[in-house]
Amino acid sequence: MTLPDPSGSGRSRTSMTVAAGRMATGSSGGGEGTVARLPAPAAPPAAGPRNPSSTLTHPMSPSDAEDPSLPTVHTIRRRYVALGLVVVAIILLGALIVIRSLKAQPDAAQPETFTPAPSSVLSALATVPASVIDAVGATSGGAATTAPAATNNPSLWQDAAGLPVVFFYGAEYSPYAAAERWPLVQALSRFGTFTQLGLAQSSGSVAFPGTASFTFWHVAYTSRWLQLQAVERYGTQDPTGVGYATLEKLSPRQAASVSTYDLSATTFPLLDVANRYVLQGSGLAPSVLAGLNQAEISTDLTYADSPVTQAIVTGANDITADICTVTRQRPAKVCSTRGVRAAAARMQLKEG
Repeated sequence: MTLPDPSGSGRSRTSMTVAAGRMATGSSGGGEGTVARLPAPAAPPAAGPRNPSSTLTHPMSPSDAEDPSLPTVHTIRRRYVALGLVVVAIILLGALIVIRSLKAQPDAAQPETFTPAPSSVLSALATVPASVIDAVGATSGGAATTAPAATNNPSLWQDAAGLPVVFFYGAEYSPYAAAERWPLVQALSRFGTFTQLGLAQSSGSVAFPGTASFTFWHVAYTSRWLQLQAVERYGTQDPTGVGYATLEKLSPRQAASVSTYDLSATTFPLLDVANRYVLQGSGLAPSVLAGLNQAEISTDLTYADSPVTQAIVTGANDITADICTVTRQRPAKVCSTRGVRAAAARMQLKEG
């Protein structure tokens, strides 16, 4: 279409048709010119809720079915919750086991009680009549006894003050240790004084059950002639069901004695007289003491013809004779008695 030039120059300007779609033409009346038409605009989107995120994620509702192939948030949370419950259950079970174990420990830590021996029993042991000691001498009647054996070791075991050491290694549960304490206590009472000595009896679940005796656990003994070293390795109670409760431990020097002279560290008893004489096991049979308590046994020691007295005093004379060789026959009133000299002669001891 040609338009007149407003400047009157007679020039024409060509109009350009701009359309975004195709050109539409048509006639109006009698032969009028063609008209350019723009395409109709697109229909507006249907009315609805304005939710900017509606085209990004599908909205969730309790009624919507979840796609089982996708690990949704709910599935992950349930897995973590289940795992957490399992962990909590394991922790609670472990705590229960620990609590039960701790409840049992007080019994295992303090299974033993100390019962001091009555003064009447200690006095009876310390005052066995000299006539009984001499009458029994080196003979034990019908009871078989075993004397300590010489080690032939020239080294003398002494304490820091130069006193010879008498070492006893025992266990309260052992009936053989229970039997051997009787002659040992009687012999040591000739050289010093027990200011504290406990009562004990062997375990009821081993041979010769309930053999009446003493314990050197918490012992107090004084002497100007020797030093007593005693270790009660185990008690009489088995609180855990797997072994007797430990009472005392060995020093390095004591452990050396056990390693050298004992059959093993769990064989009881061992008596070491200053590294010169050693007795493994008991010098008398525990059966000699069967059915008797401490008071009855100590009372018997005044009768020279009693089998109990003969076994105990014979063993005490043997130990006394051994000690006299390392104390240089002191004190003389002990080492020169007829019963002790008879024991020394039988064992063929040389005077120290």
